[in-house]
Amino acid sequence: MNPTIEFLKKRFADNYKNFELYLPDRFGRREWGFMFLGESFMQRHRAFQNIKGVKKFLVDRVPAHVYHSAAYYERPDASTMIEKNWLGADLIFDLDADHIKGAEGKTYEETLDMVKKEFIKLIDDFLLNDFGFSQDQLTIVFSGGRGYHIHIRDPMVHHLTSHERREIVDYITGKDLDYDDIFQKEVYETKKSGSFINVKHKLKLFDKDAGGWKAKIFQGIEKLTGDLEKLDKKEGIEKLEEFKGIGNKTAKGIYTDLFRGAKGERGVDKMSRDNNLDIFSSNKHLDSFVKLVKQEVSVELKGETDEPVTSDVKRLIRLPSSLHGKTGFVVTPLKRDELDDFNPLTDAISTSFTEDPIKIKIIKPEKVKLRNEVFDLKMGECEVPEYAAIFLMCRRAAEIIP
Repeated sequence: MNPTIEFLKKRFADNYKNFELYLPDRFGRREWGFMFLGESFMQRHRAFQNIKGVKKFLVDRVPAHVYHSAAYYERPDASTMIEKNWLGADLIFDLDADHIKGAEGKTYEETLDMVKKEFIKLIDDFLLNDFGFSQDQLTIVFSGGRGYHIHIRDPMVHHLTSHERREIVDYITGKDLDYDDIFQKEVYETKKSGSFINVKHKLKLFDKDAGGWKAKIFQGIEKLTGDLEKLDKKEGIEKLEEFKGIGNKTAKGIYTDLFRGAKGERGVDKMSRDNNLDIFSSNKHLDSFVKLVKQEVSVELKGETDEPVTSDVKRLIRLPSSLHGKTGFVVTPLKRDELDDFNPLTDAISTSFTEDPIKIKIIKPEKVKLRNEVFDLKMGECEVPEYAAIFLMCRRAAEIIP
């Protein structure tokens, strides 16, 4: 066996001998799936009836990745979905760094910070505020890799269809928003020309107490313009260009419409004072501004395919408390009040992985901060603490030196 794989299997097994296993409710009704170190296939259609069986499998077989179904089945170990007989499913949300605008080219640490901010927005602004779930109905989980999961196991969501779950995703992502409903149209001029009546109107904002997307657009405008106010013109235009679909020319136009003129008479001042969007020099600038505000307040929920995890009623999701085979980190369950201060690069490292020095060979340069220590590693042999060696080997950036 490959010495690196052999080392990882031993340390993963040691972790599973001593760890506190987290099991989802009704785990005996769930399908289980596994991927193994050094192998590319997934073994699924497994079922377990007791905790002892799960732990024995983890210690004996030492999977790199451990999954369970969001769904409950009559026969979870049946080989076809029809034979399993679907009984219902948790409502699952999966937010990954790949979904976050501006994450390209960032370090691993930076992308984790960015995705956590979006994740907190999903929880606080949508699930708790708009949908009215309580914190004790949410199981919050760091994925062990590049993002976070939420499991909602309230019985009222179990029988939601894929279409109904897709509607929840559409609301959170702001898909197909009805802007006639989001904005108030206020007529300010009516002219009659022969048999035709020409009506001009302004788009006025609802206030932050209106609820739903009306409040979100209001709050998004406040936040975006407030952020832009703190930047100089060059930085402000660059920030606008970060939004999907906003090119340099449009970004410059929007910025000019917002900040041209003396303070108190600028577009942003008039918009705040009059509570309307009648400050843009063209409909294109207005439309683009509304779209980027929507991006600011919505959350992108896209899975590994074009089908979001949330609407897939047969999806497998990582088992909280298991190890992630591409990082060695713990798939960490959290409470909402733990999330703000949670640092995966410290808090998701298994306590089974020690500070003992391990000799490794770096085969891909890597720079990462783990347990508050920066490792800036070049090609060649070196010695690092065991927890860092495991991370680097899981990332395929290093090999063990036997």
